[in-house]
Amino acid sequence: MSQSSNELSGRVTGPVVQAGHVGSVHLGSRPPTAMSGLSPAPPEFSGRDDALRTLAHALRPQTGDSPAPVSTLTGTAGVGKTALALKAAHDAVAAGWFPGGVLFVDFQGYDEDRLVPTEAVVASFLSALGVPDEHFPPAFDGRLALYRSMLADLADRQRGVLIVLDNASSSGQVRPLLPGHAPHRVLVTSRHTLGDLPGSRIVDVDVLTPEEADALVVRTLRMRRPGDTRAAEDPGGVRDLAALCGHLPLALTVALSLLAGDPELSLGELNGTLLDDARRLEELSYGTGATVTAAFELSYARLGAEAARMFRLLSLNIGQQVSVGAAASLADLSLPRTRRLLAELREAHMIEPGRPRGWVRLHDLLRLFAARRLKEEDEEELVEAAVERLLAHYRDSAGESVERIVAAARMRERAEDVENWLNVELPNLQRALYLALGRGHYGVALPLAHHVTWFLRRRQDWQAGLEACEMAIGFAQGTADDEQYAQALYNKGDLLKHMQNHEFAHYTFLEALALYRRLGIREGEARTLHSLGTVTRRDGHHRAAEEYYAAALALFEELGDRASVAHTLHNHGDTAHRLGNLQTAASRYERALEMYEELGNAAGQARTQHHLGRVAVAMGRPEKAGAFWEAARVAYERADMPQYADEVTELLEELGTERGTDLDAAASGE
Repeated sequence: MSQSSNELSGRVTGPVVQAGHVGSVHLGSRPPTAMSGLSPAPPEFSGRDDALRTLAHALRPQTGDSPAPVSTLTGTAGVGKTALALKAAHDAVAAGWFPGGVLFVDFQGYDEDRLVPTEAVVASFLSALGVPDEHFPPAFDGRLALYRSMLADLADRQRGVLIVLDNASSSGQVRPLLPGHAPHRVLVTSRHTLGDLPGSRIVDVDVLTPEEADALVVRTLRMRRPGDTRAAEDPGGVRDLAALCGHLPLALTVALSLLAGDPELSLGELNGTLLDDARRLEELSYGTGATVTAAFELSYARLGAEAARMFRLLSLNIGQQVSVGAAASLADLSLPRTRRLLAELREAHMIEPGRPRGWVRLHDLLRLFAARRLKEEDEEELVEAAVERLLAHYRDSAGESVERIVAAARMRERAEDVENWLNVELPNLQRALYLALGRGHYGVALPLAHHVTWFLRRRQDWQAGLEACEMAIGFAQGTADDEQYAQALYNKGDLLKHMQNHEFAHYTFLEALALYRRLGIREGEARTLHSLGTVTRRDGHHRAAEEYYAAALALFEELGDRASVAHTLHNHGDTAHRLGNLQTAASRYERALEMYEELGNAAGQARTQHHLGRVAVAMGRPEKAGAFWEAARVAYERADMPQYADEVTELLEELGTERGTDLDAAASGE
């Protein structure tokens, strides 16, 4: 009897039965594999050069340190994650980097009715790898082990496989499918960040740049209709279309389908339709295909109830971005709870981080979607309460900022943190006024309008300040608050004064003066009289200015407002100087100087000494002028007003030259 021998080689998964002599065994040929089932990349794909370079580096076979084996493309719905992944995958396959082929699945992770479970994906991948159905292990763990074993075998033979897992909604879907071997690479796309996915490099996919969006429009129209000249004839319309679509690839694709389907539809006509915020999402649909709204709905449906409510409420803030504090006020929640909900929304890419840290922003189309859901789901009374809380937050934050800036200025300091906050938040404060106007929240918005006017006046943005002031006037009239109405009129006159519109400033101040007098508000009356003196003086009506300043001075003295008395005395001195009453001018300046010194107001001292020097020159007293200007130079430097210090230095130099010429003439007997 001959001796039998059974040998088994190669990688085997599952039980093995070895028998004695069984004669000849004929094994069937290996089933065919299906390792090239990658969906085609969109032919209109353009741009994304930086992202493609990043992905190429991640996918390229490495001889040294290997990059992360998994690349997760993450971004909001419709941002083009799948298109980018497919483009990168096709480029990698064309470069010969994956001789083992490609495994591809669309998880449909955000559509509960079409969601592909991981178990089904493993079965599909086993079939693609050439395993007949009858050879599948009965349990999922066995199938998963077989899948990994086959990938390991391919790795041993240096036949790297690219695994593309599209539209995953959780790390749990992806994690079982990750290979543990170097030649293989994985591309994942998800609307969630999937920060807990091991070995993953996160690639954030943002909307297209304006240039990329324009190129997509031009390229697509040319491909769909080779003779289409609409983009070439209307480049401005191309830019407008891209902007109205928020540079979101899905929205642009739908809009381009509308254009391709109707060759008579101009860019201008389509853009005109999309300009209507109330209808834009509805218009961005084509046939029975995917719509922007449908894509957003799938993401929204996966949010928790509190996060969904926060998302809806964020649409009420009509600025470009919103702070955590403002969001907390909208939702009437604590800051810690608000941060957690915003983090959930960021993880789902329903919002994006703003600048600086602590602010978040909504894509324009997501804002429209959130506003629609707010209207459909939330009671109007609750919405108006949220608006009131938001406006109160802005009112209080702005008021506190004004106080801190003023307090810092008194200490000759700058409130840097407040200034930085204002740089970011001022656009929101301005837009909040329009929100209040549109929804009738006049009472809470009135002080906010005053604060915004103050900020803009301080920045010398006179026109924007005037717009805010006009809104304050409207709010005051709407609330029948005459005192605030008078204040708003005064602020308007002050802005017009700075805009050199003295005639209208004069009329506005007169209106404010009459109202202050009727209300018996002496301080407002005094301020307005002083401002009337200034606009009439600047218009060359010095005698009228004299009368206004005299009346203002009497009121300020009665009120005991020493700072305003000093300021009025200084300006009263200016009018006397311009009228040629030099002695009166000098007397008023000297009284003002004495008060500025008592108040410790270096800037006031410097300006008054500066003007006293000019009066002294006019009175033929150059030595006295020199003394005043030298004192003014020192005071200007102390007040950190170098430009005026330089001006006085030049006056001193001119004065010295003139005096030197006079001395030379006297010495020569001329």
